[in-house]
Amino acid sequence: MRVFFFFLIFYMPYFLNAQDYLLSLLAKDKSPVYVSYLFKGTKIVNGQSVELQAKDMLQFNIQHRFGPLNSGAYNLYGLDFSQVRLSLEYGLNDWLSVGVGRSSSTKVIDANSKFRLKRQIVNGFPVTIVINSVICLKQIPSSNLLNSNSNGVYDNLSYTHQILFARKITRNLSLQFTPTFIHYNFVEIKNKNNDRFSLGFGGRQKLTRRISLNTEFFYQLNEIINKNVLSIGFDIETGGHVFQLHLSNSPHMIDTDFITNTTGNFLKGDIFFGFNISRVFTLK
Repeated sequence: MRVFFFFLIFYMPYFLNAQDYLLSLLAKDKSPVYVSYLFKGTKIVNGQSVELQAKDMLQFNIQHRFGPLNSGAYNLYGLDFSQVRLSLEYGLNDWLSVGVGRSSSTKVIDANSKFRLKRQIVNGFPVTIVINSVICLKQIPSSNLLNSNSNGVYDNLSYTHQILFARKITRNLSLQFTPTFIHYNFVEIKNKNNDRFSLGFGGRQKLTRRISLNTEFFYQLNEIINKNVLSIGFDIETGGHVFQLHLSNSPHMIDTDFITNTTGNFLKGDIFFGFNISRVFTLK
């Protein structure tokens, strides 16, 4: 016992000095603590979230949308109608990602880039800010192109530019605000504006460790020809995959289509069921 007390008294100064040294290191470490996982996926429902693919990560997405639920039992409440969008998203680094996709029904090829300007910081900067830009090309048969008076590829291009502001309010709740500008090189209705403005609102409420409820609404500010878009979805994480189940009054899956070209009325049963499946691969 005497030997134990001898060693305790002898080494106590060393333990105290080591503790003081560690505390001094913690005091000097003033690097910001970033808030992560505001949303589970890169999309809230139809629209983009502030989440980006991490550096050297490739995500493969399969998106399905079916017909309206009010189409009746003969069409199995919309399940007889199906369209698909396939896309790839790649993280060039931690603040920049790019993607490309193709939609089957609208014959549209789209490419987008997401650039993160700022991240939410614990006890610091209050929101995450991301810029999202999309360019879309609608494919048309070569025979139609030769027989029309259009300017070809130029007339079939459209663009979407968005600034995404999001904040994780609590551990389980995140909200996003998305001012949106859309430009069409060509509009079919005469005297209509080529430029459209809208405001997007989205949120995520975590229900369990692996399931969350997402909502999304896009309100058109000008040239309100069609309906505003309301969407509700569930995110289900299953290891390497994320399943997203959706109900929306829009069957479209790209910004230039679902924001301004939605004709369905959610309250009248024009509700389209759909789902997304995503898988992430590490390339390096």
